[in-house]
Amino acid sequence: MVCVLMQECQILKGYFAPIVVKYANEHQDKLNHLILVNPPITDKHAKLPSTLACFSNFLLGEVFSQDPLRASDKALTSSGPYMMKEEDATVYRRPYLVSGASGFALNAITRAMGKDLKAYIESMRSILASDSWNTKTTICWGLRDRWLTYDGVEDFCDGLKHNVVQLPMAGHHAQEDRGEELGNIIKRILRG
Repeated sequence: MVCVLMQECQILKGYFAPIVVKYANEHQDKLNHLILVNPPITDKHAKLPSTLACFSNFLLGEVFSQDPLRASDKALTSSGPYMMKEEDATVYRRPYLVSGASGFALNAITRAMGKDLKAYIESMRSILASDSWNTKTTICWGLRDRWLTYDGVEDFCDGLKHNVVQLPMAGHHAQEDRGEELGNIIKRILRG
């Protein structure tokens, strides 16, 4: 998950989008633009992918979430088309090697998300579709996302005048797959 807060723009990625959209809705006066990168936004996105859902399993989830390779590498590489460099994987793996707390947090988060994701998505859709939502919104989408399908995203955005930018060669973790391309898109959006 990536969340960047700037003075007048908010950029976020992934499954925490509904929570940040709720926050943004309550602070629209401080926000000129919201950029979402591969957020769960359609009804088809209301279920966690199996790679993440396994961490919410009653007994196995606690075991799996303590395995650095399963908790970091497998979760990251299963969501897009590219293999991660070992030096990058080491960065993501480190919290699981240093402390068991990271794994327990992963377990707790996936359990909560598994139960409430559908309601979170419905709430986010409602906020983004409401007449009171006045913030310019752009959704950047990595078309090679193996977790969240693009079906329905464009339809949702077109009806609401939200912009959609496609990243044909990026997966769910667009900032890893095509970081420079995504950065240039964000710069263009912010320059208006």
